[in-house]
Amino acid sequence: MRTPLLPLQQLLESLQHPPRPDDPAVYEIASFMHRQSLTAIEDITIAFDECLAAGVSEATIRKYVRICQEKITTLCNDVPFSWLEVETAAPVQYDEWRYLCNDICHQLEDLIIYLMFTYAKYYNKMAIAPNVYRELMRQRINPGLSVIRNWFNEKDEGCRELQQMLLNLYDAFDPQLPNRMNYYQLDFLRELQQALLKHWAQEDNSLDHGTLQQLLFTLNFNSTDYYHYCTSYISQQLMELPDVHTQLDLLSFIHKTLSQLPVKPGLAYSYDSPSIISLLKEWLLVETKYLQTRRKGNTGRHAKKLNSLPENFKLQTSLTLPELAALFRVLKEAGVVENRNMQDVFRLISLCFSIQKKEAFEGSLFQSYYYHIAPETYKKMEDLAHNIVRKTFQLRKE
Repeated sequence: MRTPLLPLQQLLESLQHPPRPDDPAVYEIASFMHRQSLTAIEDITIAFDECLAAGVSEATIRKYVRICQEKITTLCNDVPFSWLEVETAAPVQYDEWRYLCNDICHQLEDLIIYLMFTYAKYYNKMAIAPNVYRELMRQRINPGLSVIRNWFNEKDEGCRELQQMLLNLYDAFDPQLPNRMNYYQLDFLRELQQALLKHWAQEDNSLDHGTLQQLLFTLNFNSTDYYHYCTSYISQQLMELPDVHTQLDLLSFIHKTLSQLPVKPGLAYSYDSPSIISLLKEWLLVETKYLQTRRKGNTGRHAKKLNSLPENFKLQTSLTLPELAALFRVLKEAGVVENRNMQDVFRLISLCFSIQKKEAFEGSLFQSYYYHIAPETYKKMEDLAHNIVRKTFQLRKE
């Protein structure tokens, strides 16, 4: 039984002396190197398959994968960058030595992908990806990235800062910059580009701030910069609201929305960090507790005044609790009640209305009826509306 280590060493040796462009025998050297390296790469995969078939222990397979990953990464980082350059002046001929060198790079990428997917539980995707792997991905995504840049320039100015944050991520592909990208980050950027291009290809490819944020939550863009951006954005919205109750409603709405978003499994910009949704939900919880503390002080002062009203001040109504809740829901939807914070309305109704048959008036129960109206209650509201129309008509005739 062969092990992968011998063909791995042969692969390293085959690329020790790359051809020089000024060498008269450059093509022959490149051709020989190409044959040797491809044979070694094939032998590595065959050796791994033989190890599995022979029942080699998990610890040994893990060791082989680790050694291969480390050695291949070093090898890929030493490959001359000219092998990865895209020829633009003229078509690349089959007998051109650079073509053979470029093919070696693609074969090395295939070997990396083989190890990464076949032995996923042993392959360290938190490690910095090899330069060859990063550059080949850059060449593939660059055309689509140009489309996205033009699309962003044409779209809503309201999310320009967020758009620029995303485009800045792709600067990490710049060959002039040190490579600090791990495999998870490369996966994320590829998925992000594909998701943006898919949205761009739609007939209605509008890109407002909410749509872009929802996409980033779904893909789990959990970078520190994006977390600070989101918390600052929400804080700014809170400052524009008139009172604590409305602020709490906004935080509750955001928390509910985040909880309902579908998240693509296994994807993250920072794979070893919590998801962006869990980070934001934790921040929302802290902000909610702080605002609730402020509200208690304000509520106590307001409740004193409202509770001082005499009992006979309450309006008597023939409606049941569900019917009264439905009535105010209709008034709110029709724009008659304009309060943005319905929590204030709920408290006021419980203090100012006396329900038919003196049934218990609980604010939480009223709120439940308000948001969940039964079909028979809708029918009562329709009858009430017809009665109001008829009474209005009679009064006008009088």
